[in-house]
Amino acid sequence: MSTIVITGSTKGIGRGLAAGFIERGHSVVICSRRQADVDTAVGELDAAGTDPLGVCPQTTESTYIGRCTGRTCDVSSKEELQALWDHAVATFGAIDIWINNAGTAMTRHEIHELPEAMTRTLVDSNLLGTTFASQVAIDGFRKQGHGALYNVLGGTFEGRFMVPNMGVYSATKAAVHTLTRYLVKENKDQNIIVGSISPGTLISDNWLNEQKTLSPEEWEKFKPIMNILCDHVEDVAPWLVDQILANKKQGRRIAWMNNAKMMQRFFIAKVLGRKRDMFSRYGL
Repeated sequence: MSTIVITGSTKGIGRGLAAGFIERGHSVVICSRRQADVDTAVGELDAAGTDPLGVCPQTTESTYIGRCTGRTCDVSSKEELQALWDHAVATFGAIDIWINNAGTAMTRHEIHELPEAMTRTLVDSNLLGTTFASQVAIDGFRKQGHGALYNVLGGTFEGRFMVPNMGVYSATKAAVHTLTRYLVKENKDQNIIVGSISPGTLISDNWLNEQKTLSPEEWEKFKPIMNILCDHVEDVAPWLVDQILANKKQGRRIAWMNNAKMMQRFFIAKVLGRKRDMFSRYGL
């Protein structure tokens, strides 16, 4: 069984991935900036009994056989990231997989309107955090002789879809994509796999908080396309976990939403008239 470290993993897809790995018998180290969030998530993820998150509905197992621990970590601090690595090694031994999921998305401003503090938060969390975490993970993997590093990319990292008010966020994720490509090249002769994860557009706590900032008119405008593109964490996380565990290919991008799937969804919604309802469970 493997040991996996996931940054930004007390909520959303990070927590979904953690639950999926634990359900499959692996040991997981989670982190967040808030101790209360870490304590709550560890208590639920490491509890015996039925899957507390419901993120792996296909399983017939009634108990977790993996283990979970966690600690606070601000990913913009390399010192705290090193402490996270050291905590994981002290608890479980060698680290097999490190996933950089921590990040911030702020979508209510055009680039010229984005306040300086928000701009710095985006860059510090998304770019510097991923860079520092990658440095810590690669250094540790080289010393121990093996490992796999995955960086989570946003859906706009390629710049093909210009989502309004996400310019700085998209720029940081484009930089992470380039960073990952360099890491692939620099570690191709090491016993280290480097790849990326594209989970698609997921309805998470952060996403719902962003949605609340929209006016009713704005939401009605965006809702049809969001019904096509969005997914629930519990539908995506198990598939991603299985792909990560099975992957042996250097430089692979594990993508939930590919072009074929997107075209199929648009065809079903626009041509066949079969529309998805992703938001009624949230009263939206």
